[in-house]
Amino acid sequence: MVTDIVEALGGFLVVGYTAPAAGTATIPRRYKYLGDDSVLPALLKQGVKLAALGLGGKGDNRPRCELYLRIHTIGLEFPPLKHPAAVVAPDAVIDKGCVIAPAAVVNTGAGVGINVIINTGAVVEHNCVIGDHVHVAPRAVLCGEVKVSRLAHVGAGAVVIQGVTVGEGAVVGAGAVVLGDVEPWTVVVGNPAKASRRSIHLSRY
Repeated sequence: MVTDIVEALGGFLVVGYTAPAAGTATIPRRYKYLGDDSVLPALLKQGVKLAALGLGGKGDNRPRCELYLRIHTIGLEFPPLKHPAAVVAPDAVIDKGCVIAPAAVVNTGAGVGINVIINTGAVVEHNCVIGDHVHVAPRAVLCGEVKVSRLAHVGAGAVVIQGVTVGEGAVVGAGAVVLGDVEPWTVVVGNPAKASRRSIHLSRY
């Protein structure tokens, strides 16, 4: 998806991709495998300044966050990537490293933090605030003035009604309808959404 967005935007020369080993990333074959991330400092010295992060998230966004921070520390920058078929209001704020997928909508007054995925067909309504390293999965809907805290995940097709806060590191299950605030590091599922028996017991950092 990320490579599709880069190509649709144009204006970028893609030199290749890094991954733990060739074939371990879902990258089109036309792109050259450059090695693992240990090659990144050399690429920076050769004039490569920008990177795009292709690692997604299945509820735990810490690996994506850690990878972003590690590569950013090397000195590479992550431009925000907005597919031409996405709709983003002129006054919405989209921070670095964000990926806005096709058919996604980010409406007026919304603020989207660092390294966020707004996936295919997701809707972020007016005055929502999305924290860093969040994933809003395909077709999820955040109604007006929703706050999604850092490292949280809003699952595919979920609906979060206006004014609700989704806590840090929380997971909203696919298809859930969230009518009230979600505590940090918990999982909610169902309609109306309730905390499931399992919680995420993760140390904050």
